[in-house]
Amino acid sequence: MIDVLLILALADVFHVAADGADDPARDGKSPPAAWKSLAYACERVPEGAHTIRLGAGTFPASRTARPRSGLTIEGAGRDATRIVAAADWPLSEDPSKKNPAEEYLIAFEKAEGIAIRSIALASDPVRRITGAVRVLNSKKVILRDLHVRDFRWNGLHLELSSEVEVDSCLLEDASTEKFGFHGGLIRSRWLKNSRIHHCRIVSTTGKGYGYKGGGHERTRIDHNVIDVAGEFSIESAHENEYGVEIDHNLATRCISIPKGGQGDDPNRRGTPYSFWIHDNLLTDSYTVEGPRNHLLFERNHVRIAKTGGRVYTHHGGKNHGPVWIRHNVVENVDRALVWMNQGLAENIEVSNNTVVCAEAGPRAGTLIDSYSEERLNGWTVRNNVFVAPASEPRKLIPSARGVPAKISVSNDLCINLTGVPAGNIEGSDPGFRKSGDAPWPFFAPASDEAFVVDRGLDVGLPFKGKAPDLGAYEWGDERPLLEIPK
Repeated sequence: MIDVLLILALADVFHVAADGADDPARDGKSPPAAWKSLAYACERVPEGAHTIRLGAGTFPASRTARPRSGLTIEGAGRDATRIVAAADWPLSEDPSKKNPAEEYLIAFEKAEGIAIRSIALASDPVRRITGAVRVLNSKKVILRDLHVRDFRWNGLHLELSSEVEVDSCLLEDASTEKFGFHGGLIRSRWLKNSRIHHCRIVSTTGKGYGYKGGGHERTRIDHNVIDVAGEFSIESAHENEYGVEIDHNLATRCISIPKGGQGDDPNRRGTPYSFWIHDNLLTDSYTVEGPRNHLLFERNHVRIAKTGGRVYTHHGGKNHGPVWIRHNVVENVDRALVWMNQGLAENIEVSNNTVVCAEAGPRAGTLIDSYSEERLNGWTVRNNVFVAPASEPRKLIPSARGVPAKISVSNDLCINLTGVPAGNIEGSDPGFRKSGDAPWPFFAPASDEAFVVDRGLDVGLPFKGKAPDLGAYEWGDERPLLEIPK
């Protein structure tokens, strides 16, 4: 306690105000002695547990602010305090080549214990600068309640850092141009023990990704709205991904996590999965782009509004899995639930999902699909409920090129499906509640007399009653609604 009190006693509060002045005669320690710019304040405030407090107003910035370790930068509110790049801010032709710190409003590296909160960071939509905040080789960083708007490559750039938290931020049109490759409204590389949560990440222009990452370990992306105009909602296509949790998000475009070959077993890093994607509301039919070994995709509500893709797609490479797709509710499937393109895909388990197909016309495809037997091994499909429209029956698995022999399909309830192998159940009403919110309780069994109750195979997962139920939910579950942000 003495050490904490000593630190607090030595901490100072410094002030930046719209009517201040960047004058060495001022010490910034009171509102009458406030400085004019954050960049100047960061030059004057030493390392330590100090605070720079920005008042309300708009602060034109012509150079990068570089805070030191221990510093907290706080505004009067993200709608009250705005730092905006000046019209003469210098820009390089291609920031992707060197990612210069001087092209961000705030940048620091090899720092620890920095917090930035309650500020708007922007540039002119007519002349966007590269980005808002760049964090490199740092740890224990908090970016909270920021409004990041109108940048050309990366709104927030987080690299080679750990214990980073991005919390309750609004990012708008913060990745609008392509330099060698597209950036992201949030861009991270080699991020560890970190969390990005309760953010709204949206764009109406440009083709930047909502969240573009790579090289994560034990990082969580949760409770965000990710609705972008151009590329994927989330892309993290690096070979080193261990313990990445993506949950309770609303994502309107694809989650892309491919690695062409087999990555290392994440159990070696103390986690059973590379990616655990769960409890999200996902609205793009091109929902998850693989391949990725040790991928767990479960308890999601895939409510397809944007058609034209397949829910889980394996694109190229030799990947031995495992991939677990389970306990999801998938509505309005127009093409396929699982689709194999090029390469080799092994050990994909599809169990206890509720899958409802749309009337898709010429887009209607086979639900579990691969072109030829050489491209798959060890696919297992069990305990699912598959429902196609009576007006447009669907094929469950391919019937040619040796593929049926490579897919084990058993104990699934198949309604209006064709080519169903022996050992499955055809044509019965599942007995769903069909009232209340979707996915739960709408797709839950209506009673303990529902057809799906106690008709599943034991696949090693918890269940109630005599045997598992078919589909995504067990009778008697007290399943909370998805906590999806609005």
